[in-house]
Amino acid sequence: EEGKEWLEQLKKYILGNLNYLKMYLKENLPEVKLIEPEGTYLIWMDFSGLGLDDKTLENFIVNRAGLWLDAGYIFGFEGKGFQRINIACPRKILEKALQQLKDAIIKELR
Repeated sequence: EEGKEWLEQLKKYILGNLNYLKMYLKENLPEVKLIEPEGTYLIWMDFSGLGLDDKTLENFIVNRAGLWLDAGYIFGFEGKGFQRINIACPRKILEKALQQLKDAIIKELR
């Protein structure tokens, strides 16, 4: 009953993170596409533009970028080539994760 203001601020903050993610991918990692979410903070990213199979992509994300995302293939065939990221976090964490991803892609795949 008393959390409405907090919830509205939280939703605004997460929307800001979503907008940041969209902008970052567009400007820095155009080979990674964002799937527009439908009311969630778990965002699907399409990595098929990198040309990696699922196990290689998962290994790359964990061991080269140093991130722990949800591999899309664990959700079924439709998730192949995708990773899911949680954007309900402080912006600094999202910025750091995206920088790590960018650095790994530049170093290893471009």
